[in-house]
Amino acid sequence: GQPQFDRDEISLPIGIHPYQREKMAVRRDHATSREAVTRFEVLERFRQGALVRVTPKTGRTHQIRVHMAAIGSPVLCDALYSGRSVIAPAFFGLTGDAAPLIERQALHAASLAIDHPTTAERLIFSAPLPADMERVLAVLRGG
Repeated sequence: GQPQFDRDEISLPIGIHPYQREKMAVRRDHATSREAVTRFEVLERFRQGALVRVTPKTGRTHQIRVHMAAIGSPVLCDALYSGRSVIAPAFFGLTGDAAPLIERQALHAASLAIDHPTTAERLIFSAPLPADMERVLAVLRGG
C-alpha cells in the first residue's frame, strides 16, 4: 500500500497486541499503551508501493512497523505486520527469475545521531542503502 498523503504525522498509542505476544498494536485506552509519534514523507511513489522516509519522534517497540501498517502501508517484507517474509519478482507481476529480491524487512537506518554520553559531542552515523533494497527499487522503477 501507499500512504494517502505525501507527508504526515501518525500519532497513535502503541501497546501489547491482545492475542499475539510477539506483536505490538495500536491500542487506545489500554494499560500497556504508550504515546507514539511517527513522521513520514513519501520520496517516490510506484504502482505497487512507495519509498518513504520515516522519522520516529518516540521510541516504542516496533513503532515504525506498527504505525505504517496502521495506515495501510506496511513495511515491505515484514512477516509480522504485512504477512510476507520473502519478496520475489512475481510479487510485482514479473516473470522469469524467481530468486528472491529481499528476504527481510525493507527497513534501513540511513543515518543515526546520538550525543556521546561522556563528551556530549553529537555523533552522526550513516550507511548506504543495502543491495537487496536497491534491487527492489530497481524493479519498482522499471529497471
